[in-house]
Amino acid sequence: MDINFFLKDKSKKTSSIRAIVRFKGQRYPIYVGETVIVKYWNTSTHRCRIVREYPDASFINKRLEEWADIIEMVFNEWGMLVPTQLMVKDAINEKIRQKNIDAGGISDKEDEQYLINFAHKYRNECQRKEETKKSYLTTINKLLAFEKKYKVRLRFIDINIDFYNRFMNWMLTSTYKKGDKQVYYTKNYIGGLIKDIKTFTGQAKKQKLHNFSFHEDEDFKTEQENTDSIYLTEEEIVNIYNLKFTEEFLINNGYDARPNNLKSAIKSLNEERDRFLIGCFTALRHSDYSRLENANFKDDLIGIWTLKKDKRVFVPMHHLLKEILERRSNILPKPISGQKHNKQIKEIGKLAGINDEVLLTKTRGGKRVSTVGSKYEFITTHTARRSGATNMYLAGIDIKFIQDLLGHSKVEQTLNYIKVSAEENAKRLMNHTYFKGEEKK
Repeated sequence: MDINFFLKDKSKKTSSIRAIVRFKGQRYPIYVGETVIVKYWNTSTHRCRIVREYPDASFINKRLEEWADIIEMVFNEWGMLVPTQLMVKDAINEKIRQKNIDAGGISDKEDEQYLINFAHKYRNECQRKEETKKSYLTTINKLLAFEKKYKVRLRFIDINIDFYNRFMNWMLTSTYKKGDKQVYYTKNYIGGLIKDIKTFTGQAKKQKLHNFSFHEDEDFKTEQENTDSIYLTEEEIVNIYNLKFTEEFLINNGYDARPNNLKSAIKSLNEERDRFLIGCFTALRHSDYSRLENANFKDDLIGIWTLKKDKRVFVPMHHLLKEILERRSNILPKPISGQKHNKQIKEIGKLAGINDEVLLTKTRGGKRVSTVGSKYEFITTHTARRSGATNMYLAGIDIKFIQDLLGHSKVEQTLNYIKVSAEENAKRLMNHTYFKGEEKK
């Protein structure tokens, strides 16, 4: 018996691989579900060439060795019998099925052995928030793109450290369009995908669809980094609060002078300014502060069930927030999408003169990338929450209250979240009795 692997079509850039078995004068072609870039195929060894620029080579070769072992076992069991092509196909499928059982897999729900099939089912049936389900769908779509790229169908037995390395390498070298540029994905985005993959695989194991533990390996890790982002000082927030969007002011700042356009701009800017300030004075998420109603305000307290944590929080009303509500006759801004809000509040920040030069750094494509720009360019809906939490801390509010408000399980999370420099923290402590030399009363 002779087993070798050949390319189906060497004239193309990539080609599927098939095994050719010669046994008792017969020739049996067997498709093994692997694909290779043709220029990395070694026609002498019938394997991929192991080169630095093609990290998938060892992964593919390992799979081919597994195929060779299975094929040899199947043909050795026939002895003198000369099988038909159909007999070979059925015997190999049965051997793979049995190997799956021996390795801890379950065979009576074979459709659910495929990661994406289970992921769709789990997403549809799990009792999770819509935000989480949206994240699951993003991960599923990325897995579908991965399968299409490498012409594979991922099973739970495939979700091992080899898959992890291959998937990470693919994501670290992939880009997407942001504005007019192609940019790499951030470490936190990729970490979120890995987290979801671990969730799918772990939930399937709980449901006894498999018994693999590759996803629990310490090297199969969800990498995250603290977000490098801005917060607005109290002075900057007051500058925004004091903005007066008059026709003269807007015309002087380059706005279209046509009356209807000015009227529309003034209304929109006032709405978005007030909406953003509500976030700054409450430290709530945009998804929460954008849906506040009059019923949430009572006895100088704001009470709301948060969407993400499904927890009721209470925040005392800031004196400037009271003034905003009085000016608006207690009519709150109407809900708006975060995308539209982001665009408007950057413009408001610019009009408020928040233009200090800042440098932000994050990991993209596995490399640290720094971006320099005016501070207003980095204002987002989330800036309101971070600014609120940071300014509360600098004002001396108990860190435990801020922790509860943010929904963090550990104080360390809160301290990492708020943006306080070493100098700001030192100034905050200057009036402490320990440094002032005053005795405690």
